[in-house]
Amino acid sequence: MKRIITIISVLVITSISGYVYYQQSQPKFLGSINYGFNDWPGNLPNLVAYDMGFFKKNGLDVKMVKEDNYTKLSTDFNEGKVDFGDLALIDVVEDVGQGSDTKIVLAQDFSNGADGIVAKKDIKLISDLKGKKIAVAKGTLSEYLLQDALNKHELNLSDIQIIDLQAPEAAQAFVRGEVDAAVTWEPDYSNAVEKGNGWKIYTSADSPGVIVDTVAFRGDYIKNNHDKVAAVVKSYFDGVDFIKTNPEKAYEIGAKYLNISVDDFKLQYSGVEQVSLVSNLKVMSFGSNSNSLHEIIENTVDYLLEGKMIKDSVDSTDIIDHQFIRELSI
Repeated sequence: MKRIITIISVLVITSISGYVYYQQSQPKFLGSINYGFNDWPGNLPNLVAYDMGFFKKNGLDVKMVKEDNYTKLSTDFNEGKVDFGDLALIDVVEDVGQGSDTKIVLAQDFSNGADGIVAKKDIKLISDLKGKKIAVAKGTLSEYLLQDALNKHELNLSDIQIIDLQAPEAAQAFVRGEVDAAVTWEPDYSNAVEKGNGWKIYTSADSPGVIVDTVAFRGDYIKNNHDKVAAVVKSYFDGVDFIKTNPEKAYEIGAKYLNISVDDFKLQYSGVEQVSLVSNLKVMSFGSNSNSLHEIIENTVDYLLEGKMIKDSVDSTDIIDHQFIRELSI
């Protein structure tokens, strides 16, 4: 009888221990969070993290909020309709310069050809743009890229005729033949080249460090939801790792969310330099080159001040929040 009781006790203890271990091994449920994104190939790590269940594995129930219009995405973020999003660094800097409390928690990608100027084929050089009609969204990263291109060829924005259109509309205006050139980004960039019978006269690869995309949160959200933000950052780099080891599957995922073919997605993604965890540790440190976000922010502030898009200077340390990168790398 004692033997039977002993066996039963062992089984009960084993079952309890197994249950406790199971419970401890399960991710703590952190709650829901809204992610805002648009059709940009550099968003791939977050798309993979959602599709492959990495967010769930790390305790998050992510609600996907897709906006075809990037300006609407930025507005949704600032109004708190989405909790985090893939935002261009220049837009974060401008928002902070206008009084918002936005923080960059990681550098997502450097545009390395995925943004650029499409021009008619008879326009051979950037210098040939003088006096021409160019569709570009004023006060945005597109104009920033255009100004850099012009400056390198001893021209200014005043030397061209600017048609103020957002990037997607700029590409459409070029396809319709209403302008001589347009500044836009993928997927509209390649579409404009093909459908408008144009060519890529200048790309973001010619202006390294000018266009950087980030994952950003509002400061108050970070303060009240540290664990959620940490889980987003962890899931993001789970996505980065998956892309490295399973690129073809990752491209399929990206193509699905951007609603394009896999071949088209691969072409567009080739113009993006994704930033790894190790590289993030470097770019979020101080430096004096285009690989330091601090230096890039300083240059961006100069551009925004010159264009009177912000009134006061912005300190890069008020924007960059590297705590989650550092926690993950320990």
